[in-house]
Amino acid sequence: MGVISKLIPVLAKRKAKTIAEILSNPIGLTDAKLMSILDSHSHTVFGKDHDFASIKTPEEFSERVPLYDYTSMKPYWEQMHASPESPIVTADPTIWYVQSSGTSGRPKALPISKAGLADYSAASMLFLMSFINAKRGNNRVFDGTMITFAAPARLGELNGVPVGYMTGISREMVANALLRKLIKPGEDVFNMTDIGQKLWAYAKYGVQENVSSLAGITTLAISFIRKMQNEYGPSLLEEFKGTKHEQRIRDALNDDGTMDLEVLWPNLIMIGATGIDADPYKPWLKETLPKATLWDNYAGSEGIYGTTLLKHTDNGIQLLPQVNYFEFIPENEIHKEDPKVIPLSDVKKGHRYEIVLTNMMGYTRYRIGDMLTFIDTDPFSVHRIGRKGRVVNLAGEKLTDAHVNEGISAACRKTSAQLLDYTVVGSINGSKAHYTISAMFQNAVELAEFARAFDDAVSANNGEFKHSLEFGALSPTVALRMETSHTENIIVSSHIQAKSLPLTAEISEGG
Repeated sequence: MGVISKLIPVLAKRKAKTIAEILSNPIGLTDAKLMSILDSHSHTVFGKDHDFASIKTPEEFSERVPLYDYTSMKPYWEQMHASPESPIVTADPTIWYVQSSGTSGRPKALPISKAGLADYSAASMLFLMSFINAKRGNNRVFDGTMITFAAPARLGELNGVPVGYMTGISREMVANALLRKLIKPGEDVFNMTDIGQKLWAYAKYGVQENVSSLAGITTLAISFIRKMQNEYGPSLLEEFKGTKHEQRIRDALNDDGTMDLEVLWPNLIMIGATGIDADPYKPWLKETLPKATLWDNYAGSEGIYGTTLLKHTDNGIQLLPQVNYFEFIPENEIHKEDPKVIPLSDVKKGHRYEIVLTNMMGYTRYRIGDMLTFIDTDPFSVHRIGRKGRVVNLAGEKLTDAHVNEGISAACRKTSAQLLDYTVVGSINGSKAHYTISAMFQNAVELAEFARAFDDAVSANNGEFKHSLEFGALSPTVALRMETSHTENIIVSSHIQAKSLPLTAEISEGG
């Protein structure tokens, strides 16, 4: 056991006290965080415009400060772009801009302050510390190489301030020097933006290392695992023929050219996930890397919102009230001009909400565009995280990406399917409306059975979908085999940090 893996449990035990307080006193923490943010930013342009100095309670804050989104905040962003040293929305200067992934439109340059990044780094540390505390022996993750899938931190500059992706910025600016040294493989690979070249570089690096964890951009991590398992084996054997790594590759290589990744990486015990709902991929990942635990994180361009803090990962992601003040808009209110907004204390288990964020980054009552469902309220835990506006309505069913993710996950469990990639497309062709699942599987799956299991699961959660099927307004869902990765095609056509698209629609006038 290495020195680091001996020291880390000591740090993890200290962080366990922070985690315990988050779980036991979330309302006190989130209310206190709000008042601290208001005090820190009271002398900013934004703070003066909204008279932060006079706000004494969370209730006054919600009553007097309007909701914001990117469009309504744009005048303040433009002031920051022009004068990054000035206290526009944060008391301290802008030190970096995040280029958002562009999930909801064109990429945006969103500001980061030093104080905001300090909160982000402290919260990110809990992701690893909670994993260490979850199970005896998890500190062994530090005995091997922790491979991180990250995008470039520096894409350019805006008025002298660097612009980059959050996965790169957080890696470069991480406060803990020890952890910074553990982030591999390095800038040459992190800065690649061609997915083919990037994943091949990771593959060559991975076969030379004792890999103990994979984390970072989840879409890239999943593509990497799939390619290592099904595509890269023969090429890697040729690449490393005659080297000390040849035998290791041969030991893992199956007769059909696939690779046994448990043989290649016997010490891989953690897969860190963020940015997508990873539930549909769990059966495949468990079969492929049975010693690895999928550890979920919830973060975005505007900060880190939650992470796995409990030992049992089926409990969803726990929110982080010590770095954010949380409010929520009920699902039936999100399209109203003046929606009802409730505090964290009023959310209900099983209900779906749009998240509203206030944090030290300078986001105030900010609608980041995410929808989530509370799987529990003691502690406050969420799952089925998706984007607002991803709704397909062919026959009154109002299908969301949350319905789709639940349906696909259930279908995988019902049919023992090991899912590698998928998308669901709603179509109207003439008078016929139906959904098509395009899916890539690692194992043999009866497609008709998979589609039926999907319809059954969605019907159980969406009464209108069920009625539309029963009355013939919707035809039964069809499942097809995906030949090339839909997610990788999205990345190629957009950018290296693009996310998968679980639900979309194509409307045809033909009959």
